[in-house]
Amino acid sequence: MNTPLGRQRLARTWLNPAPSTAFTRWRNGIWLSVLYRTGITLEWLGRRFVKSTARPQHLIVGERGEEIVYWHLQRQGWMVLARRWRRSPEHGDLDLIALDGSTLSFIEVKTRTSRGMVPAQLAVDQGKRRMLRKMARLYIRSLPREVRPTRTRFDVVVVYLIPGEQEAIELRRNAFGWSERRRSSRYWED
Repeated sequence: MNTPLGRQRLARTWLNPAPSTAFTRWRNGIWLSVLYRTGITLEWLGRRFVKSTARPQHLIVGERGEEIVYWHLQRQGWMVLARRWRRSPEHGDLDLIALDGSTLSFIEVKTRTSRGMVPAQLAVDQGKRRMLRKMARLYIRSLPREVRPTRTRFDVVVVYLIPGEQEAIELRRNAFGWSERRRSSRYWED
């Protein structure tokens, strides 16, 4: 094959494939069918097991509400220390951590796009309050002893983003404490 004649024959074979016969058309059709079915299967597997990059709408709305509250607190003179603070082994996060004067405030933000019959504040139930207390303890322990605050509180901010209306922000200072006491009459009063 290294002879000039051999190289010419090899070049002719690659440049001019054999004429199409019924057998080669059938074979190519089988291969295309297999490749098509493989592509469909891979597409199905991708839809089934690969996570979508599209984010759920409720997460987008929640982050928008946190952003609005962040800037609102800045305008009110609060010093925001952390946003979406979390520890990897623990589940949950603290939406905002801010200083209101000398009081360290752990702020939970609830964002709604409509005013339903049930107030948004009620979404901060006993389990959520327990998680917020746990995360707040972790945050305080992460601070050096010299700068740990003496006064802390838990606030809940509700943001209403109703289409066609101006955004409404309701701040509930000291919404709940470090222990779960039955004081429902005081729970949401100003």
